[in-house]
Amino acid sequence: MNRAEKIVSNAEELNPYEAPKETKTTKRPKKKKASEDDPPHDPAIDAIVFSLQKTRPWISLFGTLSFLGAVGLVVFGLYTMTSTSTSRAIGEFGAVAFIVYLILAILYAVIGTRLFRYRDGINQVIASDGRLDFIATAIERQREFWAFVGVMTVVLLSLYALIILGAIMFALGR
Repeated sequence: MNRAEKIVSNAEELNPYEAPKETKTTKRPKKKKASEDDPPHDPAIDAIVFSLQKTRPWISLFGTLSFLGAVGLVVFGLYTMTSTSTSRAIGEFGAVAFIVYLILAILYAVIGTRLFRYRDGINQVIASDGRLDFIATAIERQREFWAFVGVMTVVLLSLYALIILGAIMFALGR
């Protein structure tokens, strides 16, 4: 073996003091360039994500207010029910008033829950950088919220009409 072959064979031996070298098995995949490999970013999706992001704080506010309103209704219902000894007029209807307040509190809690689900959907959209499946989920949660509010509004308007009709009939019967 000549001197040149010895130098090449020594160079191929592992040197424990040398920095590791990259080989075919240790190479990391290079990051893809966004402009070459990714599909172009749709400005409409960016606008949707931006709008959802700006809506999120308002949804959080109204969701929190819904839960606070529910707690307030329960507390006021309990106060109404326990004030039976101080007021004869309220005392006769204290339990009924508590049940009405409790039903309203449950409705407020359901509204708050749906708002927070919608907010969580928006959080997923933002975290996923606008993936369409998460956008679809967020919009579906928004639809569920508005469908519930719409049904609740129709029911309450019907109750108002019955109450007004009952009051008119009561007034005419006197």
